Amino acid sequence: MTSPVSPSDHHTPHAVPSPAQYAASRHAAWLGAAAIITNEVGQVLLVRPTYREDGSWVLPGGVVERGEHPHVTCRREITEELGLDLPLSSVLAVHSFSAHHPDLQPGTHCPGEVRFVFNGGTLTPDQVEAIRLPSEELSECVFLETREAVQRLRPVDGQIMLAAYRARLGNTGTAHLADGRHILDVPALDRHDVHVRFRPLWDSPLHPSPVPERLPVQQAWAWCFVPDGRVVVVADPGPRGALPMLTGVRAGS
Repeated sequence: MTSPVSPSDHHTPHAVPSPAQYAASRHAAWLGAAAIITNEVGQVLLVRPTYREDGSWVLPGGVVERGEHPHVTCRREITEELGLDLPLSSVLAVHSFSAHHPDLQPGTHCPGEVRFVFNGGTLTPDQVEAIRLPSEELSECVFLETREAVQRLRPVDGQIMLAAYRARLGNTGTAHLADGRHILDVPALDRHDVHVRFRPLWDSPLHPSPVPERLPVQQAWAWCFVPDGRVVVVADPGPRGALPMLTGVRAGS
């Protein structure tokens, strides 16, 4: 009596690839690292490369060299480009860039790129004054409000910058993007296209130190949200136009 034949008895074993074949099958991509760096009023720092034919600007940063980690690249590039040694406190965005994206410079043979955007913190006035650019690589640097910064960046670079800036502003964790679009739920600040602008009626930022003892509180503000996540603001008229701000009240009002 013959024993029953199992279908698995006729299955051809899957060939195990050699190390070289396995390595060749893996996706290859460039790595890049950049940073969101602001001044004390929240404007974001952009630099203008000398090598971009379209004249577009970029965030401080650069390409990850062979065997280098992205956070090491970012700190190295900031030192080389700005002359500053800045700590990086968090990863604000990770972006996957397609090999055939229309924003690629013509003639660039890019297999795709994964870009890390770090939080480079806020510069003091003395640090801003200390910035020194390598003239052969960068011609200018400027601090801009986010809406103006987007106009100087390539479209996909602007989308990455905004997502990273808003992740820092809202403390919402790392944003994950592919070709400039969120791949997970879109955070509220992105969903409502929130921008941050310089408050022209302020001569200086808020005092960063703790409130001195026995100093009475003269003003109080509140974060008020509507159910869909938007923030309620009021427009305070001024000589240079309305100044949007959080709802608040002066003591004794």
